[in-house]
Amino acid sequence: MIAQRVSARRLHQLLGQWRGDSHSYHELSESIVLLVRDGGLPAGSALPAERPLAEELGVSRTTVAAAYQQLREAGAAVSRRGSGTVVRAPRSSETGAWAEPNEESLDLTRASPGPWGGLPALSQRALAEHGDVFQLDGYDTIGRPELRAALAARYTARGLPTDPGQIMVTLGAQHAIYLIARTILRRGDRSLVESPSYPHAREALAAAGGPVAELPVHGRGYDAASMLSIAAQSAAHLAYLIPDHQNPTGLSMPGELRAELIGALASRGAYIVVDETTAELTLGGARTIRPFAAFADHAHQRDQILTVGSLGKTVWGGLRIGWIRASSALIAQLEAARRIGDLGTGAWEQVLAQLALERYDEILAERSGELTASHRVLVEAVAAQLPDWELSRAGGGVAVWADLGVPESTRLSRAAARLGLRIPPGPRYGSPGVFERFVRLPFTAPPAQLDRAIGVLASAWGDRAQGAAVSEPGGAVI
Repeated sequence: MIAQRVSARRLHQLLGQWRGDSHSYHELSESIVLLVRDGGLPAGSALPAERPLAEELGVSRTTVAAAYQQLREAGAAVSRRGSGTVVRAPRSSETGAWAEPNEESLDLTRASPGPWGGLPALSQRALAEHGDVFQLDGYDTIGRPELRAALAARYTARGLPTDPGQIMVTLGAQHAIYLIARTILRRGDRSLVESPSYPHAREALAAAGGPVAELPVHGRGYDAASMLSIAAQSAAHLAYLIPDHQNPTGLSMPGELRAELIGALASRGAYIVVDETTAELTLGGARTIRPFAAFADHAHQRDQILTVGSLGKTVWGGLRIGWIRASSALIAQLEAARRIGDLGTGAWEQVLAQLALERYDEILAERSGELTASHRVLVEAVAAQLPDWELSRAGGGVAVWADLGVPESTRLSRAAARLGLRIPPGPRYGSPGVFERFVRLPFTAPPAQLDRAIGVLASAWGDRAQGAAVSEPGGAVI
């Protein structure tokens, strides 16, 4: 099978501000490694031929050749007949810069809390009380009635009357987002997504439809006028929003903007996909979060809204249970489309999810305490060691958005990787080359680990600014 080739222009966009003050070939190979490891460049992609990439980047062909050779020597790429240099995913057995994170690594690539401590006891209870689940055939494309009823009851209690027939259980939130995109979008359909936003959602929309336009979200708040103007003019068929404790900023959309945005999009026939996986992760104590769809003025507007939820951030990422709340007609359409790609959600996982929901308020209170403590450590550490950085004022969620003051996020990411800290550059959360001034800082790790990570990040911030121009292979001065 021939690998999908990435054009020189596309790779240049993805690389962002990759050049620093070190050897260009080394910086280029490191930046490509970061792209693959963080998901910006799919493993198995064929890199551009040396000459076109050299012309696009404004470097010598010798520089590109040396970078590709370094990728091959590190095991980050292989040579394939007919494809050239093909990048590949890291393997767990490898060591060095290309290795997957281990227990000793400092990893800020994932913004997800650790498993809830009550899971072992919950599993024992599930086995004792619901052993009959193992008598089922296990194929379930809509969800167990008991779990759907529990999810519907929770939405109703939060202010959005919901019937179990409006719920589908999925294999996590990402599965839900991709299923919605594949079902609703057709080739050429335009989508809207917040910028910055969760990168895998953007990728799902782009893969299923057509061009993706952006609704700006700033670290200091929402630009309502711009968002409403774009929503009115974009002719989008679908919009993806994270209105509560947005990833990566941690901000929440004002109530008046929600109602206006729903009206602007729904009146033009657009579907609104609302990601609430971080909605109930609050700082400063647990509190009820009113669902986004409850801000709709009319029933027909609510029918245009599909709400996605998950237990991945609140209970455990390994419990692959998510859901979609939508109109009964849309749920039926999604179930029919789902059978093409998978045969349902595991029955045992659904039993665990049902029992977890019985203790959900307790779980959320524990999470709030943990995240509040970690957020405080993160903010204080950044203020002490990186005082020029400006952090978004998160009210909850899993991360803050840090404004570095200068467009050097990719260089910082490379420097941090050399010191053993993995952190994606800002452009990972928006269009290629954008957000070089920013970096996402998750506060889901334990406080001691976060404090250590910020110390390493401060060292990397200093390292990235040091050095002078050096010669690249072949003697050219860069």
